[in-house]
Amino acid sequence: MTKLHRYTFIGLLLICILLALVPFEDKINAQLTHMLTVTLSVYAVARGLNAVVSMAQGTELSIEPLGVGVTLAPGEILDPLNDLIEQVSTVLLIASASVGMQKIVVAMGDINTFRWLLIALSLVGLASLLFKSPPIKAQRVLIKVVLFATLLRCVVPIMVLVSNGMQEWLSDDREQAITVLVDTQQEVKVLNQSNNDDQSWFEGVKNSLDIKASLEAVKQQAEQAIEAAIYILSEFVLVFVFLPLALGFVVLFIIRKLTVF
Repeated sequence: MTKLHRYTFIGLLLICILLALVPFEDKINAQLTHMLTVTLSVYAVARGLNAVVSMAQGTELSIEPLGVGVTLAPGEILDPLNDLIEQVSTVLLIASASVGMQKIVVAMGDINTFRWLLIALSLVGLASLLFKSPPIKAQRVLIKVVLFATLLRCVVPIMVLVSNGMQEWLSDDREQAITVLVDTQQEVKVLNQSNNDDQSWFEGVKNSLDIKASLEAVKQQAEQAIEAAIYILSEFVLVFVFLPLALGFVVLFIIRKLTVF
């Protein structure tokens, strides 16, 4: 081991000791709770829309203004939206589970026994470097273990901070998308309530016009809802899939670079 390597690893082990002294759970739990609240609120909106759309798909709207019946099926309009909302709901459910798993990992990293063991191993590694012991295999393995364990303990808190920051940055666009989904839910509810068999001739004519207008409004709203659902799907895939994978590759790259000596 060269002198540069020795000083570098002395500095890294000192950083590992400082990080082991810092508890992450209290600082990160607030971020995780916020992320879980956002995810579950969007999930509730998606499931509510899915429920009213499924109800509309199972009904047929009859228009009989002059005794001549015409039957319209809203399901043809709402099928693509319903399929997409189901996929979004699945992703949101997985995202919620991911937040729960991250809470568990952060709590495990804050176990006092683990932290003090990490400090003890770091001190042993420092002693072996300061006293210029020969670069035996045990010393190398010890330093690699300390660096790897420290990175594993830090990677989830870093990922949480990045993910929460990304969600905050995208919050305005997400709220607009949620508003579109809520408006769509209301439009479909109105459509579901439009088919009333107990009505007069005049009411039948008026209701027929209302149903046609409602169908057209629902069609336009469904197109906007599809765009909103795609945005929400993209955001949560970015935050809960792409960012963790990218960070994982970065961590692996750092580990490989730090442990080559």
